[in-house]
Amino acid sequence: MGEVYPDDAVLVGLTEDAVTGVQYIPTGLNPYYVEFRRLVQRMLLACGRANDFRPYQDGNLSFGVRAGRCLIRGVAVTFAGATGVEVAGESQTWAWLDAEGQLVTGVTGLPTDRTGMLPIARIVSGASSITEIEDLRGEAFLHVPWVGSIGIPASAERVNELFEGLGETATATALNRLTGGLASTADQDHRHVWMTQDLNGEALFKFGNGDSGGSANVGLVLSTPLKHPSDLVLLRDPTHGLLSQRVGPSTFQTVASVHGTFLHEGAMTASVTGKGCGVVPVDGTVKAVILSVGRNMVSTTGGDGITATVKVNGNVVTSTPPKISSSSGSGFRSTARWDGEVAAVKSDGTEQVRKGDVLTVDLTRAAAGTVTVEAADVGVLVVVRVNKPE
Repeated sequence: MGEVYPDDAVLVGLTEDAVTGVQYIPTGLNPYYVEFRRLVQRMLLACGRANDFRPYQDGNLSFGVRAGRCLIRGVAVTFAGATGVEVAGESQTWAWLDAEGQLVTGVTGLPTDRTGMLPIARIVSGASSITEIEDLRGEAFLHVPWVGSIGIPASAERVNELFEGLGETATATALNRLTGGLASTADQDHRHVWMTQDLNGEALFKFGNGDSGGSANVGLVLSTPLKHPSDLVLLRDPTHGLLSQRVGPSTFQTVASVHGTFLHEGAMTASVTGKGCGVVPVDGTVKAVILSVGRNMVSTTGGDGITATVKVNGNVVTSTPPKISSSSGSGFRSTARWDGEVAAVKSDGTEQVRKGDVLTVDLTRAAAGTVTVEAADVGVLVVVRVNKPE
């Protein structure tokens, strides 16, 4: 059944829409075309914001996006518009705006993390022309707020429970107080845990409370003595395979994993190969390869960035190397925080390491587009878990 209009008599009597200010043309007015143009002009003003980021076809296999402004992660983003964005034939292409205000396209769908992007469109193409442009902007401005979208997988009631000790509800003021916002007393309301490592000192690891506020209570301080009666530094406990050390009649468990690291200090303007990442001190298994950048590359091509290839005695240890691309955003980025492409460690035996194995890393810089900010302070962390006895 079709949508019902008001009665004819009501329609004829209308003079102006109270919400938009669009005026109705009086019956019999002459010249009619002047009033019609006024009507169109007023409607365009009323619909102006709806045109922001509007996708449209501008060629057989190309599309454009209108200019606009929006907020992404609380930052105002201005987009100048784009034209002639090409798509492949017989394909689906998704388009979105990233946190830097750059138009990005992909063929596998929109990013799963919606907090740093604005969806634009899904473009379907035949062999020689675009057949459909599905406008996806409504997914951004027509949605039900959900605390999970900001990383709090709980209801508002559950969040409020966290503030019972403060006598507050989950208001902006309370959140600022807890997390360090304006006029914050965060140090008095929650615990700041610090960790230090000193292989040559009195303790291998220390965990403690770094609060300055007394009402946050005293955190646990845990230390493992590292005083050795001989030159023996580490041994493997035969009971469970974890590293341990003996001091007099006592045995202390130390760590269940070791790591190798490499840091390329400063700006990285070219690829490097064969850089030492450490010598493996124990028999174990490579469980993770993590790539981080102190400052990410900014490029006109979203796929530009840094890839890390870690090798054990010259053999590549990952089936998928970690990579951080320009599309991940500027500033600090790490695959440990799911930026870029996370490494997949092999399971064919290459990941098994023995004491004395050499870890090296190749850092590949891809820069097909125009680079305006170079990646800097590129770090690689290789985590080796100590083997347990069979």
